[in-house]
Amino acid sequence: MAHSLRPVASPADADDGRQFTLADAQRVYTLAREDSRLGAKVREALDIVERALDEYGLEQIALSFNGGKDCTVLVHLLAAAILRRQNPSLIDSPSSSSPTSSASLPPIPTIYVRCPSPFPQVEAFVSLCARWYALELEAVEGGMREALQVYVDRRKSSLALSNGTEGRRGEIKAVLVGTRRNDPHGEHLRPFSPTDAGWPDFMRVHPILDWSYGDVWAFLRAETLTLGDDGEGREGKRRGLEWCELYDYGYTSLGSTHNTFPNPLLRATTSGPISRPSSPTSSTAKGVGQPLGGWRPAWELEDESAERAGR
Repeated sequence: MAHSLRPVASPADADDGRQFTLADAQRVYTLAREDSRLGAKVREALDIVERALDEYGLEQIALSFNGGKDCTVLVHLLAAAILRRQNPSLIDSPSSSSPTSSASLPPIPTIYVRCPSPFPQVEAFVSLCARWYALELEAVEGGMREALQVYVDRRKSSLALSNGTEGRRGEIKAVLVGTRRNDPHGEHLRPFSPTDAGWPDFMRVHPILDWSYGDVWAFLRAETLTLGDDGEGREGKRRGLEWCELYDYGYTSLGSTHNTFPNPLLRATTSGPISRPSSPTSSTAKGVGQPLGGWRPAWELEDESAERAGR
């Protein structure tokens, strides 16, 4: 590593007991009604997620989640869509106060394709997200194609062994993926794209396919969004979503420790304090008043085409 990182807290130590709530979902749908670029992006993404849920049902859908910024956006959108289906009257009324119902997320089938030598910060964040979003997480090592095949086969075997007694489970028919248009092989994808020949047979669903790098960070850092809002008001508590802390250290795209480094365009040119927006999820709000290890945070990258410059 070119710089040192903070010691990694264990998920048990870092877990604050939060879980995604109806109030969190309502805030997502309120954002989707805004007449703004981000509002439009959220509307489009939610429409794709809801179409997938209508077509396949949660029992035949899985989420691909690896702790990166894109799938962190995706899991929050998926959680909101699931709770809306369960509580439409509470979510769809923008004039109502924050819902206080104790409705909770059902387990969300999730595959974590673990890369070789993952960052411990990523591993810890994935574990926390599993608690926050009720992810029924299964980690599989290897390449994406092989890992997905293992996951699909395990699901089939589990169904066969249960002899149909696992009521809400079914064979995987669709996998939600956080791929965006500028990702490798993303240029010609559609929101709903069947897998290619030689891959496990299912529908790939890409809700944020046409989001930009800036859109992703605008969502994650939106002051109106929350994680774990109990509907009783959170005065004095910060709002905003969470992300893997590596993004605070200049990383803009995450992979293995063998080939992932801070983005060279984010090397800090000053050792003094950096002015940050007052977002509750900014580094300042996280107790950081100057560049972490000599690097500026991921959301300060100006050239979006250089997102993968550290890989």
